Amino acid sequence: MSLESCYAAMGGDLEGVRGRLLTDERIRKFAAIFLEDKSFENLGASLEEGNLAEAFRAAHTMKGISRDLGFTPLFEASSALSDALRLDDAGVPADMSAVPELLRVTEEAYQRTVAAVSAL
Repeated sequence: MSLESCYAAMGGDLEGVRGRLLTDERIRKFAAIFLEDKSFENLGASLEEGNLAEAFRAAHTMKGISRDLGFTPLFEASSALSDALRLDDAGVPADMSAVPELLRVTEEAYQRTVAAVSAL
């Protein structure tokens, strides 16, 4: 699969990432490394354990990685999830009631991104 087809399949921003990483070879390299990242798995495990600080960290990490790689739908979903999980000074998340739906949307974007990148 070409990079153009991969990014089209996930709804990503190939031109934006080309501006940051400069070569298609580097984009392919870092996209392959993304497949090894455990942030999504850590997010799920942390939520199951009730460890909201770690869940926030995982969502925030996924947000940064997906932003840098131009994985736009995953960036947008993980950004919203990260915002909902952000803890205030008392350790209370910003919007825990939104987390189940945001997690569902994030998982869909993650699975679509993984499928596209795996086909490269």
